[in-house]
Amino acid sequence: MNARQRGTALLLVLWATILLAALIAGVAASSRSQSQAALYGSERVRAELAAEAGLAHAVAGLRAPDLAHQWVPDGRPYHFEFDGAQVTVRVVDVNGLVDLNAAPPRLLQALFTAVGVNDTDASRLADTIVQWRSATPLPTNAPAAGGAAPGARGQASAALNQARGPFRAIDQLARVPGVDLALYDRVAPSVTVFSGRNFPDVSFAGSAVLAALRGVTPQQAKSLVDSRRRQPAQRGVTNGQAFGAVANGPLVAGYGGVVQRVFSVAEMPDGTRVGLDATLRMALTGTMARPYKVLAWRMLAPGF
Repeated sequence: MNARQRGTALLLVLWATILLAALIAGVAASSRSQSQAALYGSERVRAELAAEAGLAHAVAGLRAPDLAHQWVPDGRPYHFEFDGAQVTVRVVDVNGLVDLNAAPPRLLQALFTAVGVNDTDASRLADTIVQWRSATPLPTNAPAAGGAAPGARGQASAALNQARGPFRAIDQLARVPGVDLALYDRVAPSVTVFSGRNFPDVSFAGSAVLAALRGVTPQQAKSLVDSRRRQPAQRGVTNGQAFGAVANGPLVAGYGGVVQRVFSVAEMPDGTRVGLDATLRMALTGTMARPYKVLAWRMLAPGF
């Protein structure tokens, strides 16, 4: 074999080596990607189970026989660790939320304003919700919040007319013309379809609801709510206005209704987060029936 042939053979060997190295690198990268995906899937499943454990903790806390361990359903956070996940649970009595089927237009408008909607669009959204729940047809040429095109407004109005009637789930709010996903995510934690109250109970109201009720700024409402949640629960302190209402004193643990909304968020050490939002009808303490019935269940959107 002459020098030229040896050079050609060496070049072929080098190319083969490079191609083999690239192939091995590709296989390794694919294996690593699959391993990471499997790990993420495993961590997500663990986070989901931890979030469900938070739901079980909430049920046990709400049904605790002694006041010292009884959870207060006004949105204050409860923290614990489960299987390596950090879990935060908040429970809100639905009496402290704005009922989409019962709230007057002014309260609905004030709630939308409290979450950042301008007055004109907030008023229009409130009227649309009232038309929806009362089965009043919406004119197909009615303007929609957000500046949608006339054709789009007509299509949205026609769809609204077909679906009109009482709200059966808060998810239906996302179908209202003018309510985009961002607005829905801001307002959803403050509304319900299970209380039947015209006005929420301030004992359990969050900052957006309290701002709507009291006509204060969101910052002022948040300060009032934070102050209330720092107070220990006490029995026998009420203002006499409503069962469970303690506007002039500390909140009364366990004096809310039987329907509670539970927000449970679990975060794994690698940053994987899963949150669930469940509305439960609680059984009376001491009964032989199952402790609760799920009325609504949804996973929170990424980035909650």
